[in-house]
Amino acid sequence: MHQLIILGNGFDLTCGLKSKFSDFYSNRTNGTSSIESIPKGERNVWDVILSEIGQNDPLWCNIESLISAYVLQEDEWGSRLDRMYGQLMWAIDPSNQNQSEHPNNAVYDYASTCLGKEYISQEELTGFLLSSLKDYEYIFASYLEEQVKKDDNYREKAHANFATIRDDCIKNSQQLEYDSSVLNFNYTDPFKSEELGLGIVGARNVHGTLDRTDIIFGIDGKDVAEDDPAVLFTKTYRLMSLVPYESETVKLCDSDTSYIKIFGHSLSRADYSYFQSIFDTVNLYGGDTKLVFMYKNYPNKPDQSVDEQAIREELYSRISHLLMEYGSTLDNKDHGKNLMHKLLLEQRLLIKRLDVKSYLYANIYSHQ
Repeated sequence: MHQLIILGNGFDLTCGLKSKFSDFYSNRTNGTSSIESIPKGERNVWDVILSEIGQNDPLWCNIESLISAYVLQEDEWGSRLDRMYGQLMWAIDPSNQNQSEHPNNAVYDYASTCLGKEYISQEELTGFLLSSLKDYEYIFASYLEEQVKKDDNYREKAHANFATIRDDCIKNSQQLEYDSSVLNFNYTDPFKSEELGLGIVGARNVHGTLDRTDIIFGIDGKDVAEDDPAVLFTKTYRLMSLVPYESETVKLCDSDTSYIKIFGHSLSRADYSYFQSIFDTVNLYGGDTKLVFMYKNYPNKPDQSVDEQAIREELYSRISHLLMEYGSTLDNKDHGKNLMHKLLLEQRLLIKRLDVKSYLYANIYSHQ
């Protein structure tokens, strides 16, 4: 028997690791969240972008949504780059000696200075954002590697929490009969496939691992046209840079997978394509696979107490959006409309609290 366990950043946070992007940025700015705390020679254009939007913006420290807003689509007017250039009706024409206007924007000014050009095209600015993002990924990976090194018990806590997730929903008499595959959305890798004591037969860090200091941030490519400049920022495109010349095939699930357990993942739109592929593989509508969404209580009230009902309702909303989006991709649209209803009737959609020792200090599903 087989199960697939999907882990998001909430798993590392539950283990006490300060792995949120906001943790990284606080560390980067010495706790000030101000770009002025970063030496000028060490600044990155993504620091400038964060400084420009401010902490009250919903995109604050949500790096993947921020990327999408800048290069793909923020609203009906297009991306922020589209608006930066389009609203000013400004076009690059090096032969026009009378051209003196350019976007009055901190991001543009920073890129212009770094590139040593007074006027840069939207294509040039997009390319600069991408190259700078690669540098930023390296900086983030270095920060996270230091956090892992500082916690001598991280691996032990990760193993204990994984075992709790692995055994949940399964009768004691059957637990040893299950093999587990792991799809890890984190950059940390606290367990390997060869650790048979954990029952892991296949594992994949989908966005890269710290041992190579080679990780990616990116956007969902499902709705990105192949000729769109934003395609360079999609996870599919970026993942190609992580593919080795030769590697062992890792099969994470198939039609015989009994459970898909998801813990600590925000279920954000940026990862919908992964879930679509997984749900297609197990024939979610017509098969027998059970979906188990697991959550951990955390202090979510001003007085640091726990409102579990609010935590569950937030998770309900995320699950509903994910399954509705997946349902819309099914060939039979009637099946798509009643997917959640069918899963609930067949008791194949479960929501369970994970009861393990907690190291949590905040919402594990938030990027901030």
